[in-house]
Amino acid sequence: MQDNVFEIASEIFGIDEEIITLETSPDTIDNWDSMNQLKLVTAIEEEFSINLSMAEIESIVNVKTLINVIQDHQSRPI
Repeated sequence: MQDNVFEIASEIFGIDEEIITLETSPDTIDNWDSMNQLKLVTAIEEEFSINLSMAEIESIVNVKTLINVIQDHQSRPI
């Protein structure tokens, strides 16, 4: 899953995947603005077949918290 998230983030932000770490955040990536945050969330929702709440979206402060949100969704009963 981490590799998928890194790949999606690199495509959205237009950077090499090797640059992305768990600590990558809007503070470390110039292209991580509100518009690209929306694109990232949409791509993640499509890739992992999940729907994020506004609270979850607002909690995403770096790649690690994004992965945690995805994992929380995947661990929920259907």
